Amino acid sequence: MSSGYEQIYESLIPKLSGCDFLEVAERLGLSPQPDGALSVNFLGREYEISSRGVNPTNGKPVNVNNRSVLAYYTLSKGAGEPAFSYVPISNLTGPGIIFSTNIKWMTDPLGKILSGEYVKFSETIRRLGGVFQGKLKGGYSWLLKALPKILLQIVYNDGDDEFPCEVQIFFDKNASCFMEFECLAFLEGCLVRAIIMTAETGDIAGWV
Repeated sequence: MSSGYEQIYESLIPKLSGCDFLEVAERLGLSPQPDGALSVNFLGREYEISSRGVNPTNGKPVNVNNRSVLAYYTLSKGAGEPAFSYVPISNLTGPGIIFSTNIKWMTDPLGKILSGEYVKFSETIRRLGGVFQGKLKGGYSWLLKALPKILLQIVYNDGDDEFPCEVQIFFDKNASCFMEFECLAFLEGCLVRAIIMTAETGDIAGWV
């Protein structure tokens, strides 16, 4: 029996068959392929998106939520450009959504696993496509283009005697133009998992 997450992805595949992939490519900045499919880089890996679904081009295993995020993004009707201004994901909730302002549980594992490991963190983020932006008071800022039009700021805060190490993830203010809040939360979960697994294995692929 398929898990709930697998069922979500499977429900999206029929919708992809009705996509105008050339229009999507132009609007979202994806790369069209000769066979009509789309190509996109997500968290350091190349994927093909077609009427058959979402698949990593190297054929290695991938978490089903990565596939769902890319399917939702492709099916989005969003348009425009990034704002290059970053906010916590809680700022992007839609009308009628009640979401706790205490969202640190989503990224808490990163601070615990990478405490005192900024070199490993920086190597990991670079493998996933991140670009160093500069040093901050008590930390470091990185920019990650999770997808064309959806930019993330990732801040690594050094721990000290008073406060533990913390890794914060901020979304471009216009990210909600392209994906609904629930999908952005999926994306953040995919990123957190990718950071953890890449840091532990030294590889961006081969795990789910």
